Amino acid sequence: ARAKLELKEVATKSDAEDVVEIMKHSLAVTYSDGLGNLDFERSQLGSGMSQRSAAKRLVNALHSHAQRTNQKQFDLQMLRSIADKMNIKVMDFQGLLNSLNEQGFLLKKGPKLYQLQTI
Repeated sequence: ARAKLELKEVATKSDAEDVVEIMKHSLAVTYSDGLGNLDFERSQLGSGMSQRSAAKRLVNALHSHAQRTNQKQFDLQMLRSIADKMNIKVMDFQGLLNSLNEQGFLLKKGPKLYQLQTI
């Protein structure tokens, strides 16, 4: 397939190596827990994509809330409340928040306090 994409008649070792690298990256993204750790018990159709979708939906909901209320800081209880209202269900909510903190969407200000960062 890689060789056909480049309109080649013969696939080379380089083509195969490129595909292997693409597959490795794809598997890493699929089975990543959002913190950079690989969890091969995750379902290809479930947790990986669900976690990213939940993170995106939560950040969008927080931005909407911040615009309405002019409030950019959220305690853990408020974060859970907003997630519940948006029907965002994840197995490890704290892990989701840690991931958003590491990615720069939320800034951890204290043990149970986060500040929304602008994109």
